[in-house]
Amino acid sequence: MLATRPRRYSALFASGLGALLSAGLAVHPAQAAGAAAQGVYQLGATSVFAGQSVTLNQLSLSGNEDDSVQNRQVDWGDGTSVTMGDGTSLKHQYAAAGAYRVQVAITDTDGDSTGTFSGVDTVTVAKVGGTYKILAPSVWSGPAGTQLSGLTLSGVPATVATVKIGWGDGSTSEVARTGLRAVHTYSGSGTRTVTVTLADTNGDSSPLAVGTIAVKSDTVRPFVTITTPAKSSKASSWRTLHGTAGDKASGLDIALIGLGQVRGKTQYYFNGKKWVKGSVQKAEPIVVRAGSSGTWSFKPAAAPTKGTLVIWTGARDKVGNTYLPDGKKVTLKS
Repeated sequence: MLATRPRRYSALFASGLGALLSAGLAVHPAQAAGAAAQGVYQLGATSVFAGQSVTLNQLSLSGNEDDSVQNRQVDWGDGTSVTMGDGTSLKHQYAAAGAYRVQVAITDTDGDSTGTFSGVDTVTVAKVGGTYKILAPSVWSGPAGTQLSGLTLSGVPATVATVKIGWGDGSTSEVARTGLRAVHTYSGSGTRTVTVTLADTNGDSSPLAVGTIAVKSDTVRPFVTITTPAKSSKASSWRTLHGTAGDKASGLDIALIGLGQVRGKTQYYFNGKKWVKGSVQKAEPIVVRAGSSGTWSFKPAAAPTKGTLVIWTGARDKVGNTYLPDGKKVTLKS
């Protein structure tokens, strides 16, 4: 038989049981979720040349006091998307011209959001601009070195600080935006591709190929000839001397002749103005200029006379190849 509780304790028991249930078994309501994080971003540059880089900076990130942000994904607008990781800045290089909108997607356990921008959120990428013309697309290399070539510049964008010229042989020239031309000498033969790179506060652009320069090896000697007249033994036939001169590669730089004469046992040389008694080896070099046809002529102030006429010739081309003194001897009988 179960014992019965005295009625005077029933109310007390009920009160204590209620307090116990209230203290230990009551169900608490769930904690409310926080607000989604909000980020503010800024582009370090909004106008660049192809090949230059842009930096994205995070100015602030609010609502992440509970470390609820899981990711910040940056879409650069050119098909490239990358996470910021734990940093607050990110750099990206744009390869092609165009306009690219940058966006930041914030993933937060309290709710996703899109970053806002302080200023412009679009990067405008321009082509590498300007007009560039190679001065000599083909040059010769010889014993005295290589002919000069170079580049003229015009229409370089106003934002550019300097233009870097790559000559294709490992060397670079740097000129101001307002520079009109740059010259260069190559050390060996071959075809070189010339490039220009625009530089400003955003760094260097992509190199732009502007043409090629062919450096050719010149091993050909120039030449000078003397035309022998029909009546070569008559002094009057040599009153005016004729001949040809030229070069088949880099071109003729200078052609020379010298005149001497042996009259009996006495030697004479021509000093450029008149015949002077003395060794024929003292003959002064006279510059003769070949016309477009390659021919030259020279008329001494005084004609040679009976005896032996000695004519020297020599030449040099534009890269240092030489035609060493040569010539002929002619016996003048009358």
